[in-house]
Amino acid sequence: MKDTFVYKIASFIWRKTFIKCRECYRDRKYREYWEEHRICEGNRNPDKTFYVVRRREVYIGLFSYYMTNVCQVAKALENGYIPVIDLQNSANMYLKPEQIGKVNAWEYYFEQPCGYSLGDIKGSKNIILGGGYWREYGMFPYNDINYLMDRDGEIAKYREIARKYFRFNGTVQQKIDAEWKQFERKKVLGVLCRGTDYTSNRPHGHCIQPSLQEMFVKVEDVLQTYGCDSIFLGTEDKLIYDEFKEKYGDMVFTNRKKFIEYHGEGSIGKLVTCNVEDAYEEGLEYLVTIALLSKCDCFVGGHTSGTVGVMLMEESFEYCYIFDLGLYE
Repeated sequence: MKDTFVYKIASFIWRKTFIKCRECYRDRKYREYWEEHRICEGNRNPDKTFYVVRRREVYIGLFSYYMTNVCQVAKALENGYIPVIDLQNSANMYLKPEQIGKVNAWEYYFEQPCGYSLGDIKGSKNIILGGGYWREYGMFPYNDINYLMDRDGEIAKYREIARKYFRFNGTVQQKIDAEWKQFERKKVLGVLCRGTDYTSNRPHGHCIQPSLQEMFVKVEDVLQTYGCDSIFLGTEDKLIYDEFKEKYGDMVFTNRKKFIEYHGEGSIGKLVTCNVEDAYEEGLEYLVTIALLSKCDCFVGGHTSGTVGVMLMEESFEYCYIFDLGLYE
């Protein structure tokens, strides 16, 4: 019977159905794990509810985490929960495979919002694991320029959360303070300019970045109108850095130690490296860049996650301009 044609067809269909069902089960369990849910690990801290801020496995830059974490921390605080940020129990570009579940990469750069680490809350009675699908659990409209620029609007709430609960750790703060010394007694225009690999590849759904010519026109206007005598340039692209240095010479400062050279179509994302050591250093350098931009007197930038970070960190720009050019199709 096993050699009959009908048996072979039935066996083939059964195997395919079994495999499909198994995959669906795995997908459902994965989905359930990353949905917001409560757990109990013991009887410790019965008077406290901890909210673990999570994001499912994804290889993204530091300021994408920063944005979504600000929103989840705000949600936790509004509900009377104690937020604890987890960049430990999911694969990410800052951890080696053997470090997953053991090292919290968030603490490479920041202190925990309320002083509690993942280790501190083990065995607690009331723990909520936050939703890893961040779009479904509340996110401010980060692509809306008017929203970001309305400093007295709802963004003020998130800016206050960032200022109070997203404190740099000692290593990062020392680097920021050391770099900022070069700007004492200067009036500084901060410029954030995304690399030409981005503008050439036009990634779908991402904000359109200004051309160098568009950026120069705006920079020139701000320099003349507000009397800035220095430019702090945030860019990873060597071409952009060279063009700024050629045009403005010793007015241009940066904290970057190395730049990426654009090598044609397809090079987007070279900063998102699989080398963990490089990723850590790149994240650290970029974080310091954004913090320094937020301290400048004026700011001009293309619309990126880093720009949103600047707007969440800044306190008193005399002038601020973000290019609103729509999204790449």
